[in-house]
Amino acid sequence: MAYPNGALRITRTPGRLNDKNCVGLGDIINKEHLVSACIFAFYIADEEFLPYLPISTSSTDAVPIYIGRDPNNDPFLQSAASRADIPLGEGKLAKKNLETLRPHLEDLHRTSQQSSDESSGHTNIHAFYAWSAGCSHSKILLLVYPTFLRIVVTSCNMMDIDTALGDNHWYLHDVPRRATRASRLPAGFEGTLMAHMEALGTPAAFLDSVRGWYDYASVKVYLVTSHPGTFAGPKAEQHGLLRLRKIVKHLGLGLGDKSDDGRVRLEVCAASIGNISAQWLNAFYKCALGKQDIGFPEVNEDDGGDSVPPIKLFFPTVSDVREADTDSQEGASNIGCHLRPWATASQAVKEIFHHYRSKDAGRLFHQKLIMAYDPSEPDEVPHYIYVGSANLSRSAWGSVTEDKKRGNEATCHTKLTGGPTLSAASSSRAG
Repeated sequence: MAYPNGALRITRTPGRLNDKNCVGLGDIINKEHLVSACIFAFYIADEEFLPYLPISTSSTDAVPIYIGRDPNNDPFLQSAASRADIPLGEGKLAKKNLETLRPHLEDLHRTSQQSSDESSGHTNIHAFYAWSAGCSHSKILLLVYPTFLRIVVTSCNMMDIDTALGDNHWYLHDVPRRATRASRLPAGFEGTLMAHMEALGTPAAFLDSVRGWYDYASVKVYLVTSHPGTFAGPKAEQHGLLRLRKIVKHLGLGLGDKSDDGRVRLEVCAASIGNISAQWLNAFYKCALGKQDIGFPEVNEDDGGDSVPPIKLFFPTVSDVREADTDSQEGASNIGCHLRPWATASQAVKEIFHHYRSKDAGRLFHQKLIMAYDPSEPDEVPHYIYVGSANLSRSAWGSVTEDKKRGNEATCHTKLTGGPTLSAASSSRAG
């Protein structure tokens, strides 16, 4: 157990090969000791990722490996559709066809050729799929070893540009195996984790093998998930912005009061920026500070700087990308800003943008981070840090709107309208 108390790490990029706070997939996945593994990511480059796993061509003593992803990013989608004689509209899979294609996709992963001269398939790979209206964006690894479970929440897609060549975050935690299985239903962190993995479509065989078998007493972080749909009442606090607000309030940091006298600064880094407005940013800011009163003031997008909360958003410009290393430039399609059209976007919103600069000069990023800290105490630990897979967008966090039924004081009589992103698994950590 290398991470018995949890740890935050960053990617071991070429310029940080020996830095102690950096890890790579080779450090994280000790494949010779794996008992089983479950990995989910929006995008997985099989040829780059599978070598880190104990892939087997024999069913004898094979380690079961469960790999999940958005079905529209599966490399065998076209082949499976051809097998089943199902047309792909605009190259995308319709939800109604997923169950028909699922057995074909699973079979293609098991029997796919590893190389031109080797016909045996990946017999121990079990493919599974999550469905959401837009994308299934989580990035999470559950790695089972003989005496512990390693939980990995990351901003990385399983591809070299993210895991080895760009700036990304890793939250890692090793929890010990119990002598006997817990008789109670999972609660707290374990309950949220299991519910999240179910939402991602994780096969019951894997979930049953880990549920209740591990001691999560050392886990002091919280999971924040997102889910498409509209939620009111207690369910509204289970996902997105209202989940983040509930956690920050629970931490008892009093950030809402501290923000009034300048003792809180909020910095955000995200690989994808939605078509954000001043009004949405104000709701995001209030939730990120755990404020009691969210409110819905009418915001004039042309009012100037006062209409946008004090957030610093780090994101590269086109010139930053052009000055980056060649391999970083080639992976720059992973990041994007969707303020459209930029020329007519609110000047107040534009002014929260700041240049991104990697400590490994020339690197770009795919990370998503929120950090709340006291600018007057730069040597103190942050109030809290969030890392995970949620970008700065309505799709990732949802939108907070007024609940006209006004039946829930806990959510300040609001409801959450979730975007199309399914269960963007992330972690939040108190300083």
